[in-house]
Amino acid sequence: MLPPASPVMETSASFCCKEDELCNQLAGILRCELSYLIPDASPTTERIPKIPSMTKNDAPSIHTRWRPVIFEWFYKIIDHFLLERGIVAIAMDYLDRFLLIHPSGNSGISQKMYQLIAMTSLYIAMKLHGGNDRGDETARWKIKRRTFCLKGFVKLSRGQFVPEDVLSMETLILKTLAWKMNPVTVSCFLDSLLMLIPRPHELFENLDSRTLKRLKLAQHVLHNLARYLVELAICIPGISPYFVTEHSGQYVNQLAPSSVSYASMLLALDMMTVSAIPLRARHIFLDRCANAQNRVVHDKVVDYEYMRFNPDRMEIQQLKNLILEYFSPSLLLCPIPANDPELQFHPFKVAKAAGMLNMKFFQESKSEGQPQSPTSPLDGNLL
Repeated sequence: MLPPASPVMETSASFCCKEDELCNQLAGILRCELSYLIPDASPTTERIPKIPSMTKNDAPSIHTRWRPVIFEWFYKIIDHFLLERGIVAIAMDYLDRFLLIHPSGNSGISQKMYQLIAMTSLYIAMKLHGGNDRGDETARWKIKRRTFCLKGFVKLSRGQFVPEDVLSMETLILKTLAWKMNPVTVSCFLDSLLMLIPRPHELFENLDSRTLKRLKLAQHVLHNLARYLVELAICIPGISPYFVTEHSGQYVNQLAPSSVSYASMLLALDMMTVSAIPLRARHIFLDRCANAQNRVVHDKVVDYEYMRFNPDRMEIQQLKNLILEYFSPSLLLCPIPANDPELQFHPFKVAKAAGMLNMKFFQESKSEGQPQSPTSPLDGNLL
């Protein structure tokens, strides 16, 4: 447990300035998201229809069947080129929107054509958002990311396509999407949401080095766990904001990137004990999310009922339970091989040993849970 410490005054000028900046950033990408989900979204829009025109169609059957497979292939290619894994969500956004907007997506397409559209979507995303700079400092690799060219990329099709096929499809995709190639993805939202978690010195002062190290480790674990859950969530069949699926709710943004990231973030918080992420930190996080959301509502960009940054909303709870259904506890509970010294210091293993994980999510017996958390209003059998 944390030692007694005096709370930092939340009314300090520096604290308020930082919080205001973070909330403005999140509000900004919320507005950007709406411009992709809703045609011609503008401040004059007073209320959004329950099922906007861009989401009135069911996903093409071939897309429903192949979408999870395409996700897996996308990740393999991105990992091969040592690029940011967030590019996968961008590429899938291109593919989803193209199949929604272009007539061929509704009239039925062949498997080969579908593969070409998917492959070209990834190629465009890699060109626009991949870059060739060094990986971030937390990456296991410390080498320059691998460069790629069209001829080399086409070889991944194993002879099915030639460079001219990809170039022709690239032009078609760009024109169909009206050159709107910078969607706000789940990774973008998650980065902003993680910034809203207050740092240890925002919560307590006069922290000893041991406690400060523990709190920093807890936040590092939270970041890794949230990123894993986000990647898991977008691979779940039917998680798409552009089509009506079995998981679609009353409003389109039940499955929008902001909602998926928010639900994943809440689930990551639920999986950690309140000694690792204090209750006060969770309350501040929720308040900041609501603050950012209210700024969008205040601008009359969208009706409040359309927004989802509330842990008590049924749609968010449904998303959390859906992600949890696909979550494998073995990620956190399986022993690390003794012959792999590098993995012995994996943040999940260290967190488990330090008692930072809320074991009620990973054990059949859930009788011993942590105190009620504002981020954990799941259904009764998890409380």
